[in-house]
Amino acid sequence: MSVTVQNESAVKAAIADVRNDSTPTDWILLSYESPKSSTLVLVGSGSGGADELSSHLQSGIVGYGLVRKVDRIDDSETVKFAFIQFIGDKVPILQKGRISVHSGDVKKIIGPAHVDIPVASAEEVSDVIVLQKIQDTSGTRTRVLDQAGQRAASGSSSGPSIPRSSSSGAPKGKGDLQFSDEAELKGQIRELRTGGESGPNWLLFGYEGGDSSTIVLLGQGTGGVSELASHLNNTTVGYGLVKEIERIDESNTVKFAYINWTPDNIPRMLRARLGTHSGTIQDFLSPYHADIRATTIDEVTEDAVVLAIKKAAGTADHVRAVGGSSGGSSSSSSFRSGVASGAKTTATGGPKVTIPSSGGASSGGVKFVDTVEVKTALQDVRADGTDTNWALVSYEGDSNNLVLVGKGAGGLAELSGHLSNDKVGYGLLRETERVDDSNTVKFVFINFTGENINRMLRARIGTHSGTVKEMFTPYHVDITTSDLNEVSEDNIRGIIKKAAGTGNYVRK
Repeated sequence: MSVTVQNESAVKAAIADVRNDSTPTDWILLSYESPKSSTLVLVGSGSGGADELSSHLQSGIVGYGLVRKVDRIDDSETVKFAFIQFIGDKVPILQKGRISVHSGDVKKIIGPAHVDIPVASAEEVSDVIVLQKIQDTSGTRTRVLDQAGQRAASGSSSGPSIPRSSSSGAPKGKGDLQFSDEAELKGQIRELRTGGESGPNWLLFGYEGGDSSTIVLLGQGTGGVSELASHLNNTTVGYGLVKEIERIDESNTVKFAYINWTPDNIPRMLRARLGTHSGTIQDFLSPYHADIRATTIDEVTEDAVVLAIKKAAGTADHVRAVGGSSGGSSSSSSFRSGVASGAKTTATGGPKVTIPSSGGASSGGVKFVDTVEVKTALQDVRADGTDTNWALVSYEGDSNNLVLVGKGAGGLAELSGHLSNDKVGYGLLRETERVDDSNTVKFVFINFTGENINRMLRARIGTHSGTVKEMFTPYHVDITTSDLNEVSEDNIRGIIKKAAGTGNYVRK
């Protein structure tokens, strides 16, 4: 039995009030007209947040709520929505059985949310809990320790803090992890957070001597992510903090990304020991907006950092075209790392690693035969002014040479027609997701490896991943498969909706 809504206009108006951050209304609660009914009624709405909503939750009802919260880090604010599904412990068994059938329809009525919170008691619904769930999902939950070593409250912390000791100048830390000079290191972080565009926009920390337990500053500079990456090497672990400036329409917002660099060839015993340091390092560098775990140099790029920040902030629909311009949105959004002319860098780290370019030979010898042709095709997919909504690249025979197979305006159906079980294909697909009355452009990276490809080619293509992704970045979601049946509209739509946290359908 499908779900219906009593007084639908009033319910829609109440939901719209919650979604309009210029109104004080920040919650709404729907429930069933009776235990045997499939008709939803408006229980209430208000401006008292999740705490007020929870007062309407009773053990004998099923409730569906929408709560608006503001996720704040430093001077940046992002509005987030939480969907709450409450099933009281005295709800009849037959009614509980119907709820799973209704869930999809209810989410379509209430609309997209950043996090789903299923609960069975009113005590599980509060402003503190809802905000924590939102921050855990978005990666923005502050990981700051107070002076007593306890986790500090999330939200508006302006800088990192680590446990203090009475002495100064001596290495400090937790367990076997030490910080070489707490005051100096915290001063460097403070300068990164508070300095203007002419100041440093990245810091890199690592271990003194490469495998010790003492954290030191390896480098800092004004050259952004690419400069930080040049100080990474394949024999030591690094922890980076990068500052980016996001411009949406006429406003600038400072964002921070944490980069955990752990190369693949770090010895297993050392990797296990350093893994125990992760929490303390995160506490030391918090707060930040996005978290990036990298094992290959290809994963430490400006595009990767920008995409991670946008996904966390919910602004990932503003994706830059290959040429650097914004694409797919009526709002203008762009990032800059604030790189100053004549930028200088200070470093004490080990050997530098060169980042491969998008075209030409690279990891494993993979090469785009005509880089300009491929980039142009991808830019056509990203440009709203063209009908082109897909492009596909594949290997020339069994070689490492990648060529453009085709592009077109026929969407996924047309793209998938060029895939076969004896081929490898890398595709970029443009889809449009409709949320309420607005359209949002989403990009999907498709990595298809046919089940019957040459064994030698299969062995080689694993080393090509970084170079290929660098060419296709940025995108919102990716799908890696060897099954043609998985390259379907339903599957792609499901992946997009899951990543975006929306309950609406995606259309071409």
